[in-house]
Amino acid sequence: MYCTYCGKILYEGDRFCANCGTPPKTHIDADNLLPSQHITDPFSERIRNTAEFGVSEEDLRQFVGPRTEVYLQKWREDSRWNWPAFVLGGYWLLYRGMYLYLLLYLVAGSLVINLAGSLLYAISGNTFSGGIVAALFTICLAIRIGLAISANTLYLSHARRKINALYQRYPSDNDTREEKIAQAGETSLYIPIALAVLPLLISLVFGAFTYLHYYKQIQTEIRQLQQ
Repeated sequence: MYCTYCGKILYEGDRFCANCGTPPKTHIDADNLLPSQHITDPFSERIRNTAEFGVSEEDLRQFVGPRTEVYLQKWREDSRWNWPAFVLGGYWLLYRGMYLYLLLYLVAGSLVINLAGSLLYAISGNTFSGGIVAALFTICLAIRIGLAISANTLYLSHARRKINALYQRYPSDNDTREEKIAQAGETSLYIPIALAVLPLLISLVFGAFTYLHYYKQIQTEIRQLQQ
């Protein structure tokens, strides 16, 4: 049995498609229902509302939050550029709660940069030069551009996956499901700011210990000379 909306396989007992959230089509033809039945039937309503984005616009509004209109316009126009993702990089993924995509972004980016750096270093005769720095900077910029181009699509996919999972988990509890959708899409600046400040704090602590170490060493040498 396959989903009549997206074509994914359905198993016996499934109440919703795991890919798009559409309930399996039964022997009852929805076109023959009365208008009042269409209005009150949540399954029929969800089928009509998911035609554009794969999930209902109402669910997306709850998930995205204050910038919903901006992202709805981007998705409708199939916009391929996201300035926050370009400027902030992985911090944007972290801010939007896209932890799996952040992990993939960091792992893939690190592999590409390390492989490219090793190859360039070998080509240059095992000497470090300004050309290698410029090449690595260009590669980092290309990775950031790739994220900015794919960010809107990734965000919609992330929202759709979360929302459909909650429809499967709470198929009939509308209030709880709406609350969970809003929680799943919550954004937070605390984690990105903390991770941005953490390297600075580590550097300050390391610098302070290094300064104390050399200060004590110099003081010891001075005392030895005075003796």
